[in-house]
Amino acid sequence: MSTSPLAPRDLLILSVLAEGSLHGYGIIKAVEERSTDGVLLDPANLYRALRRMRRDGWIAEADRKGPDPRRRSFSLTPVGRTVLSSEVRRLEALLEIVKPNTATGRGS
Repeated sequence: MSTSPLAPRDLLILSVLAEGSLHGYGIIKAVEERSTDGVLLDPANLYRALRRMRRDGWIAEADRKGPDPRRRSFSLTPVGRTVLSSEVRRLEALLEIVKPNTATGRGS
């Protein structure tokens, strides 16, 4: 399991898969829709990240059902949900530390 911060790309991939199984193109489109800072996934980088996440047990290949069974869909595993939850908690704690300084303009 990861103890270091997740890359924004990985966080976005895990967060879209937390809502349900998606195939590669669906992940790309969902990440583009959610990204406020222009995170764009090209297929090569996406599938490299998906291979790593599968190896680490964060995601699994979902059953190949639907109109095109050749399409590989991916789903979040319990380990992946734990990684995602841990990262969200880490980011929330970090925001609690920096938020008071940014709200008052202190620190500049």
